[in-house]
Amino acid sequence: MKEVLGSLPEVITAYKNYNLLVPTATDVQLNPFYKFHVEEVPVDLGENSGDIFKVGSVKTGKQDEKGKDIWEDVFSLSKPLLNKMAMAAGIQFNPKETYGERIDRVTYRAQAQGAMRKADGTARTETDQKVICLEDEEEKYRIEFADKATKGITDEKQAQAAAEIFSGQWVESKNKWGKKCQAFVVAKEDRDRYIDRSVMVNMALLKKTWAEKAMTGAKLRVIRALLGVKGTYTKAELQKNFAIPTVIFSPDFSDPQVRQAMLTQGMNSVNNMFGTPQIAVKSVDFESESTVFTQDDLNNPAYASDTENEDDYPPMQEPDIAPEPEPEPEPDRSADFQCSRCGEVINERVYEYSINKFGEPLCIKCQRGGGRR
Repeated sequence: MKEVLGSLPEVITAYKNYNLLVPTATDVQLNPFYKFHVEEVPVDLGENSGDIFKVGSVKTGKQDEKGKDIWEDVFSLSKPLLNKMAMAAGIQFNPKETYGERIDRVTYRAQAQGAMRKADGTARTETDQKVICLEDEEEKYRIEFADKATKGITDEKQAQAAAEIFSGQWVESKNKWGKKCQAFVVAKEDRDRYIDRSVMVNMALLKKTWAEKAMTGAKLRVIRALLGVKGTYTKAELQKNFAIPTVIFSPDFSDPQVRQAMLTQGMNSVNNMFGTPQIAVKSVDFESESTVFTQDDLNNPAYASDTENEDDYPPMQEPDIAPEPEPEPEPDRSADFQCSRCGEVINERVYEYSINKFGEPLCIKCQRGGGRR
């Protein structure tokens, strides 16, 4: 965290190696009562950090030595990182306009309204919604687990758990981070059972938390809109910290008039812009259903989904990765060099010597006169 006194271009210069989250790049001269306050938010690029998740790959515009397009993985910011950025930016949510409601038996909608305080004391607001339809989610799960069953389960923990329950085989593959791994492909006779059970378990988990997930999705959309973050970032971009500049009130407290004014007005500027009521999320009860799975099934990684619930971006194009062709074996050219008299196979060196010496291809025996004529 740094404090920079001066204009916005000074902030941009000081944070040129950061992902600077600032809506404009105009020259703003600050008066003696305000100063820039910049918060830094680093990104953990670890595979299990939870800060980012892969959403696809894009062409870099370059080609390799074979003339093939070079692809690069791109990532989106997930819930933990977005919440850290929202805290750094001072984003607050309006409890009166942030709520959830059940539309029908299979649909739940959540709305969130957030705001960021500007330097002049006003606030910029943003409102968005997130709708969860159980029928759509079930179809997504079915497609996901059908792909995993046929192409292979690449997550090591999930694959090991699935191999203990279902028959199948292990194949060479790559995980979502592009690293080589052993993937478990479910056998054809067990695929329907694997897909149905995985969908059933994940739908049971979703029904318990769909109201909270809808609310979280709505809030994250508001955070993305207020901060103006991009939909996707490359790893090179994410290696830079995010820098969030804000303008804070910082007068000269040694001035008696300033101290008197602060005592009179109090510290209302640090209060919540919308007051202090808590945002309530109503739980939704479903009719009792007869289930054929246990709590162990709910916790079993074999049925775990790789779907990011906060992913509001459509899946991106993936490169068509063709397997490297097997090197062709050297052709057997032994029949190209044979003795013209006895038919014995000779090597290339003997062949060339015989042509130059005798005018015909002869083996060593025939060259010495011992071969058949």
